[in-house]
Amino acid sequence: MKGFASLAESLNELIKNLEIEKPLKQGQALDLWYEVVGEKVAKKSKPIKIEHGKLFVRVTSPSWRNELQFYKHQIIHDLNERLGEQIVKEIVFM
Repeated sequence: MKGFASLAESLNELIKNLEIEKPLKQGQALDLWYEVVGEKVAKKSKPIKIEHGKLFVRVTSPSWRNELQFYKHQIIHDLNERLGEQIVKEIVFM
């Protein structure tokens, strides 16, 4: 078991040295979208990309865009809480 722990430590150090920690967290934010918003909202929305702290999400209709505006701050909070740091600063619904 000790070998596995040192492998994990080595991978974490490599990620930090390559400075890819933030892009990896951004990718995780896209993956977590479906888990955070739930099945109903996930069927009506799709995270597209994240750039400079802005998460771009495509929605199926203007009414869903308006609805999700009300929950935007809670979604940002929940995503960042699961990521362990503030990766998502804004959500743009398109």
